[in-house]
Amino acid sequence: MTVIDLPIVGQSYHLKDWAIDCQRTLNFYPQVVESGNAPQVSALLPTPGLVKRFEFSGAIRGLYALNDVVLVVAGQTLYRVDKSNNAQQIGIIAGTDIVYFADNSIYVVVVGDSAYRYDIRQKTLTDILISTGTGFLGASDVTLLDSRFVWTVPSSGQIQWSTLLDTSTTGLNYATAEAKSDNLVRTIAVNGQLWLIGEKTTEVWMSTGNPDLPFQRMSGAFIPAGCAAKNSVCVFGGGLVWLTSSDHGQSQIVLTQGYQTQRISNHAIESEIASYDHVDDAYSFAYQQDGHAFLMMSFPAAKKTWCYDATTGMWHERSYYNLTEYQHEHHRAITHVFFNGEHLVGDRSNGIVYRLCPDCSTDNLEPILRERITPVINPQGSQLIFDAVELILQTGQQENTKPVIRLDWSDDRGKSWSKDRVLDFGAIGEFNKRTIFNRLGQSRNRVFRLRISDSNRLIILGAKARVR
Repeated sequence: MTVIDLPIVGQSYHLKDWAIDCQRTLNFYPQVVESGNAPQVSALLPTPGLVKRFEFSGAIRGLYALNDVVLVVAGQTLYRVDKSNNAQQIGIIAGTDIVYFADNSIYVVVVGDSAYRYDIRQKTLTDILISTGTGFLGASDVTLLDSRFVWTVPSSGQIQWSTLLDTSTTGLNYATAEAKSDNLVRTIAVNGQLWLIGEKTTEVWMSTGNPDLPFQRMSGAFIPAGCAAKNSVCVFGGGLVWLTSSDHGQSQIVLTQGYQTQRISNHAIESEIASYDHVDDAYSFAYQQDGHAFLMMSFPAAKKTWCYDATTGMWHERSYYNLTEYQHEHHRAITHVFFNGEHLVGDRSNGIVYRLCPDCSTDNLEPILRERITPVINPQGSQLIFDAVELILQTGQQENTKPVIRLDWSDDRGKSWSKDRVLDFGAIGEFNKRTIFNRLGQSRNRVFRLRISDSNRLIILGAKARVR
């Protein structure tokens, strides 16, 4: 008899050609043990739960933090929420899509279907078209660079900017992307530079200090890749992330390094994204928690959320389980802000703002279904008899119940599954509880699947199998 390690810890990498690889990590993420002397070199940790912090009317379209308040756009209403949780209604932001914010410490520009100016000191909201006059060419987003607001002129290759420390502009305060005549998808400032991301190409601009032409294109800073979904663009670490589109195709997720893009998606994710009906509705946000830098990118049409961990370089999936439809959907969070020491996220379809809670095991009291599918245990095809599988778990934790874990398996590389085997992994205080599944049959192409739905914090440290 031989004892082998099962590859229970890993990332999501399931190809449509399932015989190559079929592993999946859903609502878990891999954790590397950095000390170097722990019994396990890695583990699977549960993704954060959601705890309700505020509730408004209408879907959350945007969150933005100032020094002592957070601005919330719920439905078509702008709210101001202070650190004592007092909410004040400010005004109307037209539209239904995600909104954009930028501030210069005096004003906040908010862009929805129209553009608005929020006066931070006066707490008033004004339509920018009314306040600036006919020189305003319209805006589909907004950013700030060197005390000037900069925005994309809709359905064009142009940007427009404001005067210094103000929101006013003129019909002459504009410039056109020069490299190629494609429309701009998104304009965003990062690292003191202005990125003009088009449908097929991207340019980097810089400040000039010239009041008549404050921005100009940097020579040689050109990327032959544009963006397939404007809301997929977000600041991540020291660069930008987005879902690409170019003359050669689309569906790669890239991270900028210097004036180049680096592919961070893999073949499995790209193959799946390419199968979606459309991807122009994708949106993303990034946050850091417990030493991990996470990028979450959701595809509403496909009801999928992919999450990249820059710390480990691995991908996992996140989901919300719809108890009415009995199916996994994309995660509930659509927008994120870090405010008053908390990671706050807005719900994609109702007016709830949640706190991302790493120690919580439910989504606003609804169960989180977590799953790990291993790669094929014996890809060479030798016949193995599985006498037992022992899961190495952190047991005896939070609840005074006996939470259960489900194990099943596939002998055809993940196409069909056996009946569940169910075991509990210990009530509170049962720190030495062992979880062993016996007499699991024989196979040449065995794949194991673990699932948990109980509201308990499950840490998976490893797994071993006794085989013959």
